[in-house]
Amino acid sequence: MNKLIIGISPRFSHDYNSDYHYVRINIDYLNQVIHRDAIPFILYDGPNIDAALQMCDGFIIIGGDDINPKFYNENNLSKGIEEITDSIDQKILNYAISHHIPTLGICRGIQAMAAFMNGSLYQDIYFANLNHPQENKKHYVTKVSNTKLTSLLPESFLVNSYHHQSVKDLPDGFITTFVNQDVIEAIEHQTLPLIGIQWHPERFYTNESKIIFDYFFNLIKEYKK
Repeated sequence: MNKLIIGISPRFSHDYNSDYHYVRINIDYLNQVIHRDAIPFILYDGPNIDAALQMCDGFIIIGGDDINPKFYNENNLSKGIEEITDSIDQKILNYAISHHIPTLGICRGIQAMAAFMNGSLYQDIYFANLNHPQENKKHYVTKVSNTKLTSLLPESFLVNSYHHQSVKDLPDGFITTFVNQDVIEAIEHQTLPLIGIQWHPERFYTNESKIIFDYFFNLIKEYKK
């Protein structure tokens, strides 16, 4: 089999009237993989997680609930903490770092890169009084660094916005690539194939979104060689 296998982090729902747990993933993430003739592989934090990670050529860490701020030495002021989600995202990221596996972090995914790699987050960008103008859940991002990826993208373009947290202190080895006023909107690692994006390119599929996903899949192919 020559098709790429893309590991995708799961998110969870609970039926509090029973013992049921549900895995949930927005189909838009899966479509980005399938439309590029690759295989989406939903990961789960079980006894075979190491074997599952070894099967993957790349990872997408998707959006979701807040990360426990204990990972960046703060008390929890947030809601929706899910320990199992933190655990799987951290294991994916640790494996990606140690094996140089291309990884795209989207929304919570960029926040995971900061929280688990010695950076930190604003637990609420509005309580922090950050300037983050938006209208109808959309705003523009502005380029602040030149990389192989950003060279393919405009200096400024419209994105969607569905977050109340953001990167505060950059994680080790990263640079900021796009911002919206006071808020970091995209980062890239300087030596590892790690890309973090605060907006949801899979949901608001523009030409810029296509460029980002195409670049990511080309990066996977380069590293697979």
